Amino acid sequence: MDTNHDTPVCPDWAFLNNSNVHVAKDRGWFKTYTPFNSTVSDFLFASSRNTPVLGIGTVEIPTKRSPNRSGVSSHGTLHLKEVLHVPDFVCNVIGGPIFSDGYDVTIRFGPTKLGTIEDSQGKSMAYFDPSRPLLCIKVRNSPEGPKLGPYALQKDKMYALSCRWEPREEQRWLDYKARNGLDNRGSTQIINPNPPYTDEEKSFLKTNFRDEYHFLLQHGLKIHSDEDRAEGRRILRAIMREDDEEDSDGEPEDDEDDGSEFDLEGHQADYNFSAEQLDWIGEHYGNSEAFMISYGLRFYDDDDLEEAKVIADAMMHDDDD
Repeated sequence: MDTNHDTPVCPDWAFLNNSNVHVAKDRGWFKTYTPFNSTVSDFLFASSRNTPVLGIGTVEIPTKRSPNRSGVSSHGTLHLKEVLHVPDFVCNVIGGPIFSDGYDVTIRFGPTKLGTIEDSQGKSMAYFDPSRPLLCIKVRNSPEGPKLGPYALQKDKMYALSCRWEPREEQRWLDYKARNGLDNRGSTQIINPNPPYTDEEKSFLKTNFRDEYHFLLQHGLKIHSDEDRAEGRRILRAIMREDDEEDSDGEPEDDEDDGSEFDLEGHQADYNFSAEQLDWIGEHYGNSEAFMISYGLRFYDDDDLEEAKVIADAMMHDDDD
C-alpha cells in the first residue's frame, strides 16, 4: 500500500445508500492513487456545499466479518473502486457503487450487529457495528494496512450525511483516464460501460420490480433524471450478477444472528409518517426504512419512530426556507 503507516487514518466507514460515490478522508487508505481535482456536494439540503476532491483510487479496508468469529476466520477485506479522496468530508463513505463493486448489503437488527456486507458468494465480508453512529462497519487493525486513528463520528451527535459526485465531474474523470491510458481496457475501442437495458434485463425488471419507475423509487432515484437512470442500470446489473452467482454456487452463507432482517426496498415504517413526510422521504431516500437506517434508527422502536418524524419535519422545514 502506497502510504505512510505511521500516519493514523479515520476508521469510520459509513454506508450511505443515498450517496452515489465512495469517499475516503485520508490518503493513507489508498492502494492505488491518481491525483485529480474535482468536487462533491451534499444534496440533502437546499443550500448544499461543494467539497474539494484531491484524487481518486482503489481502497482495501481490513474488516471484521462477524462479531461471532475470532482469529483469522474473522478477517475480511472490502475492495472499493473509484474512491474519491475528500479530506474535508466528515467520515469515510461506502456509497451506492458498493453494489457494482460486487457486494450486497443486508440490514439485520440484532444485539451484536446491524447488518452485513456480503461478497458475490454470499459470504459476509463486513458487519455494521451497533456501538457506532449511522451504519458503520467494524474495521480491524492490520499489519499490512494503515494505522487507525480516532473516530470522527461522535455517539452523542445526530448526523445528516449525503455525498453526490455530479455526472459532469465523473465524465471529466473518465475523459482524463482515457487521455492518459488509465482505462486498463487493453483496447482503443470505445465501449459504452453502461448501455441501455437489454431485453433480458427489462424482463427481470418487470418480474421483480414492476417497472423502471418503481425500481428507481426503491433506490432513491428519479425517473426523469438521466444520471439517476444510468445509476439504476448499474444497480440492476449488480443485482442480476448476484442472482446468477447464487444460483450457480448454492445458498449464501448464514451468519449467526437472531436479529430482524429486511432489505432496503421495504416500507414497514411508512405508517409512522404523514403523506407529506413520505413524499419528501421518497424523493430523498427512497423509502421510510432507508431514511431511518441512515440515522441509525430502528423502525420497531417507538422512541426512534418519534425521533424520525422530528428529523423529517426539521429537514423538510430546511428545504422550504
